[in-house]
Amino acid sequence: MWYRSIPSLLLRWLALVGCDASEPDRLYSDAEVDYFLEVALGSEYSTNQQIVRKWNHDIIIEVSGTPTPEDLQTLSEVVADLNALIDPIEIRVQGDNQPGAHTEIIFEPTSEFSSTKPSYVPGNQGFFYVRWTGCTMTSSRILISSDEVTQRQRSHLIREELTQTLGLMRDSYTYPSSIFYQDWTEVTSFAPIDETLIEMLYRPEVMPCMNAERARAALSEIAP
Repeated sequence: MWYRSIPSLLLRWLALVGCDASEPDRLYSDAEVDYFLEVALGSEYSTNQQIVRKWNHDIIIEVSGTPTPEDLQTLSEVVADLNALIDPIEIRVQGDNQPGAHTEIIFEPTSEFSSTKPSYVPGNQGFFYVRWTGCTMTSSRILISSDEVTQRQRSHLIREELTQTLGLMRDSYTYPSSIFYQDWTEVTSFAPIDETLIEMLYRPEVMPCMNAERARAALSEIAP
């Protein structure tokens, strides 16, 4: 399910036509690969090894706490956006006949975050943590404030935190329009560079446990 929109493909084709014939054809630019390595290796609040971590099975989401109808609608939209970008796994919100969840999203007052997760870092209205075995994700939990943010801000946090639990766990100052931007923003949709990173992570060429050198080599060899 690796795809690019028609405008995106056309722009890349035109760019390649204008390049020197000696340049190799590549699907991803150096800037895109650099941003992937900045966001995808390691995690924000730990000293974990700087390697690729990702899921290798479908993700089932359980929602608890006090979400608003708008929160649930946002979650549905984010899940649809992510499923359009990743393969072969699929993300589903838990239904009555589905097995136990791998990801839990809890909507609760910020004051309760520390009791829900002792390693919570104060000052965050959205917080996530992920468990893995080796380099493969096994479960995650996401905390979303139900009392200190507006509806739009919660919609941003739902999109950012869920996306980061896929394995894109670091923030960056590189692209202000990106969902991974380090400073506070209220963006409620993926920037094109975000869609590229999500697609990159779940390409089969990008394997769990890859370090920066190996991941760069893999992504740099993928041709349109």
